[in-house]
Amino acid sequence: MIETVQCAGADFCEELSGSGDTSFTRFYEGDPPSRLIYSTENLTLLADMSPLVLGHLLLLPSSHYLSFAQVLSRQRAEVRDLLAGFLPLYRETFGEPLILEHGSSAGQGSHACITHAHLHFLPVDGDAVDALLVGDSLTYLDLGDLGELALPPWPSSAYFLRVYREKYRVYRPTGEQKRQYLRSIVGAVLAIEEPEWDYAVVMRKAALRETMRMVDYWPGKLGETVMTADAEAAHVR
Repeated sequence: MIETVQCAGADFCEELSGSGDTSFTRFYEGDPPSRLIYSTENLTLLADMSPLVLGHLLLLPSSHYLSFAQVLSRQRAEVRDLLAGFLPLYRETFGEPLILEHGSSAGQGSHACITHAHLHFLPVDGDAVDALLVGDSLTYLDLGDLGELALPPWPSSAYFLRVYREKYRVYRPTGEQKRQYLRSIVGAVLAIEEPEWDYAVVMRKAALRETMRMVDYWPGKLGETVMTADAEAAHVR
């Protein structure tokens, strides 16, 4: 059985709890006051704190899970409904999204809350990312849809998820990947010099502020979509 775990003192969890003392508040000093874009009962959409490109967003569960494989086993319908409203807006604003995740597993070594599940959304060429992952000798399995990530072995395994143009692929880590491996791969595709893809090295404040400006109309649109989905679900029941 999958259990949520405590994440006392970890930054994602502190930020989601409404703490005023987080890395984001210290770095941005109120400009903007928040990177929150939208939230549902169990999911939160944020701008990445140091976006690798305009439109680099994160989708997190409000509770502390190790991977989206675990989130999908509990909140599959909520994830599906949010993505149904969110992805068309993303394409309209930034272009075709690449979705990436480093899914963690119990007992895996981690750095401060890196194991709080989060999906990355970036307008980046997914085929170029695939080429680098395969070039690093990672093997993969193609899935039929995102919901299959909730099936064994993924909720109890470490993995790298890649979703691009409605094609779903899961790579198996070898244990030799460096910290922030997926950010480094995206950095290579974007020709960002080593190690400037690391958010601890470069804080891209202008990119975050411009991203937040570009999505300022999203909450109203997403709210309409969620209300419509809820009404349709109630009608079916």
